[in-house]
Amino acid sequence: MEISPALDRCLNINARPFKFERKVYCVEKWICITALAVMLLAISSNVLVRYFNLPFPNFSEWGVVAMAPLTFIGMAMCSYTGTHIVIDILKSAKSHRLRLVARFLIGIASIIFATVYLYYGWNFFYDTLLSGEKLIAMGTPVAIPLFFLPAGMVLVIFHAVLELWCTVIDLAPAIQEK
Repeated sequence: MEISPALDRCLNINARPFKFERKVYCVEKWICITALAVMLLAISSNVLVRYFNLPFPNFSEWGVVAMAPLTFIGMAMCSYTGTHIVIDILKSAKSHRLRLVARFLIGIASIIFATVYLYYGWNFFYDTLLSGEKLIAMGTPVAIPLFFLPAGMVLVIFHAVLELWCTVIDLAPAIQEK
């Protein structure tokens, strides 16, 4: 993965938070890899169970549950790598100043979006945790996949705050410009 000049500059200014963010990204990546593997194994085993009429339970529920970490932790991972959909705005802007303003606005919008979803996601997770609701096939608690909604939003906020920090540093006076 290529590091942007702004991020590289931030790493030179104060590396500790960005090294920690890199470690968080590695954990996010492994959560997504694990979720994808669970989805693959659960759905594949369900196909085999149905085809051969085996006396095993329907594991496809775990595949559905695994979509939650893949979606919400994957969203946070994309906010770190810059592979989310708004990256096209940044790539198409010709002016360096316009790209900085766009990065700043995208960071603010990400924080607002994630904060709203964090609030409602936490309430939804907490309600299902208290109620003890379970999915039908395997009895998986509904709170397990719902936990990843607020967790993913906290990670999006974390990445967006550090992105804003890098953007503000890049908007600083020309001393930092090359």
